[in-house]
Amino acid sequence: MATKKETNLKKLAKTTLLMNFVKKNDGKWNHKQWIELLAALETKGYSPIDADQVGVLLEAKKEAYKAKKA
Repeated sequence: MATKKETNLKKLAKTTLLMNFVKKNDGKWNHKQWIELLAALETKGYSPIDADQVGVLLEAKKEAYKAKKA
């Protein structure tokens, strides 16, 4: 059975939230922006969530964004 963290991650992966973040920041962000993203996800109900796995998803979105831009 999936944990709440896994369920939230799967729900998040189906949204445009991460790609919107990547686009808004043109594929670059700092630690403060990363922490703000995690806080925003929490306020949107994606809590608990595995921040490391969010990072993996975010990096995949960044690569897709950069490939599309190239």
